[in-house]
Amino acid sequence: MASGQLNSIFDLFIFLFSSTFWLLVVFVFIIAAVFGYWYRGRSSRTQILIKEANLKTKQIAELEKINRELEDKNRELYAKEVELLMANRRLQSLESAKSKFISVTTHQLRTPLAAIKWTFDMGIKGQLGKIDEEALEFMKKGYQSTERVISIVNDLLRVDTIDSEKAEFYFQPTNIVTLIESVIGEFSNQTKSRQVEIVFKKPEKEVPFPEIDEGKIRMVLENLIDNAVKYNINGGKVLVELSDSRLNSAESSLQISVIDSGIGIPSGEEGKLFQKFFRASNAIKQEPDGSGLGLYITREIIEKHRGAIWFEKSQGSGTSFTFTLPLHHKKV
Repeated sequence: MASGQLNSIFDLFIFLFSSTFWLLVVFVFIIAAVFGYWYRGRSSRTQILIKEANLKTKQIAELEKINRELEDKNRELYAKEVELLMANRRLQSLESAKSKFISVTTHQLRTPLAAIKWTFDMGIKGQLGKIDEEALEFMKKGYQSTERVISIVNDLLRVDTIDSEKAEFYFQPTNIVTLIESVIGEFSNQTKSRQVEIVFKKPEKEVPFPEIDEGKIRMVLENLIDNAVKYNINGGKVLVELSDSRLNSAESSLQISVIDSGIGIPSGEEGKLFQKFFRASNAIKQEPDGSGLGLYITREIIEKHRGAIWFEKSQGSGTSFTFTLPLHHKKV
């Protein structure tokens, strides 16, 4: 029995030191390494998936929060939109009421004002009997004041017409040179009393006839030249210049400038110049009467002609107003 056990032990030692045993050991070691690597990889992927899931959960929570905030903002914006819509309707209603009031009032004023002006004119001409020099001066001042009021009433009517889109424009080829000369001629008495000289500078060659509403452009020229004379200095100068330098541009047009040597525009007030009812502070001092509507009307008319208008301060003093008139009117 003892001899058999010794043989078994001896065989075991032989087996342990044999190549088969070590092959089995290596095989088991490889299996264990592969299993360990697989297990660690699986565990690592599981952790990554868990982290990704947690991140996505957080992102979903954040998106839900942002979505709720957006919904709240949308409700606020909708409420504001409704408020603005109601406010806009009220403004439109007020604008309509204001327009109707101006239209009715100004039309009602024109008839009695025309009668007053006619009466003063008859008195000045001696058709109401002989009056002394002092009374004549009062008559002249009354006539001039009435004319100023009529001018303001007419400006209000023009603004009401333009703002309400009721103004009708009739575009046809017009001799712009003749038109400018005609308007300048209207200011002969005014320039003499103020000792202001008006000079008209035009191209040497004939310019084409632009398609314009002659009556409306006459109004533009009258406004600009009247301002240039009215707010000038005694012995000052007004240059009206017609230029054909834009005829060969992408959109052929004529350019007209009215340049004066007057009081200019105060700094800080340039941006308001074309606003309705605005008058520069120095203009009010020089001429207390005025509607502040002339330049607003002028800009609206030029824009209806698909032109542009702008101004520049002259060096020293004075102002230059320039506008363009396309040769051909394009209906939009």
